[in-house]
Amino acid sequence: MYDFIEGELVKYDEEELVLQSGGIGYLIMPSRAVLADLPPRGELTRIFVHLEVKEDDLSLYGFADRKERELFRMILSVSRIGPKTALTILSSMRREEFRRAVVEEEERVLTEIKGIGKKTARRLILELKDKMPELEALPQAGVGDGTVKTALRALTSDSMGFSPRQAREALARVQEEAEGEELSVEQLVSGALKEMS
Repeated sequence: MYDFIEGELVKYDEEELVLQSGGIGYLIMPSRAVLADLPPRGELTRIFVHLEVKEDDLSLYGFADRKERELFRMILSVSRIGPKTALTILSSMRREEFRRAVVEEEERVLTEIKGIGKKTARRLILELKDKMPELEALPQAGVGDGTVKTALRALTSDSMGFSPRQAREALARVQEEAEGEELSVEQLVSGALKEMS
């Protein structure tokens, strides 16, 4: 029914925002990506939306772009996953991290998300693994190769103790800064430690 709503940002907090368009104030539950890129109050913004229809409720969920909304709908297709849980998943990790966790069956990474237990993590993997589109390429070389996996294992080892999510995000930032240059395990680990310090 709706693709996007463009209007004046009236107010927002971590859980919802109000967008005024055509004399109507739309109450939208936004993803973290939307909140991270909002303009000042009173300015125009565009938010891609998903309308969730229940017997006694109509709710709008907001996304930064169509790809984020597509992934939300894919997560929503998993049995016993509701829109609030799907939004929590999207707001807890980057899209490429979620895809990788599902495709590589990294149950432990998924259970780090608030409200996701082992059974739900297994269900996400089981129902989404074959549906997942090809992982979005990050703007750097080497993601998922042996060097990056070795660096990830080092950062999440008992001696260093970082969570898989922390380590993945730090490694992604290091590789973005490298702008395609291939880095050694030592350079990746050192850069990630600086990012997390």
